[in-house]
Amino acid sequence: MTAMRYLLIVALVLGGGCRPEPIPHNPSRGGIGAKHVDHDIDTTQQKAPADSIVVKNDGSTLDLAPTWDKHRALVVFYLGGWCPHCKRQLESLQQYQKDISDLDAVIIGISVDKPEDAKALHDKLKLNFELYSDPDLAVITKWGVADVGQHIAFPATFIVEPGGTISFRKVGTSPTDRPSIEEIIAALKNTQ
Repeated sequence: MTAMRYLLIVALVLGGGCRPEPIPHNPSRGGIGAKHVDHDIDTTQQKAPADSIVVKNDGSTLDLAPTWDKHRALVVFYLGGWCPHCKRQLESLQQYQKDISDLDAVIIGISVDKPEDAKALHDKLKLNFELYSDPDLAVITKWGVADVGQHIAFPATFIVEPGGTISFRKVGTSPTDRPSIEEIIAALKNTQ
């Protein structure tokens, strides 16, 4: 075997011979400079923002805070309907929606998508939970998960207990960095 062929084989084996997964295109990109998010901060036992006003699919506004006054909430921030990883996560949540509901939690999805785009995604995926719009990053910023330079939320998942205490937090560092459905169910069971 020639030295060149040997080096090529070693490079393929060590490099896996694979290209990294491409990052999805964000059609909402805007702004300048990304806001730094400390992904390792433990915000458990902190309170969810008191005023989390989002836009419903019909264009009206809704304050989500009363939801966690009385109920547990699984709050999921996703990049947008254009993101294949987000769609898979939402489909997984839909598949386990009954299990999540049986653990006394409601699912809330939030992105910068326009209300009509959130509705289209909701209908396409046949979701039994609501997707809300935060086009100005107001709520996303209050939760500390805004990527201002990309004009999106980092993929993030929170469990909010009745009364507003955050008992679980996972903020992703890439489009694929999200808790599995098993992690979410386990976290809901552990905080019940």
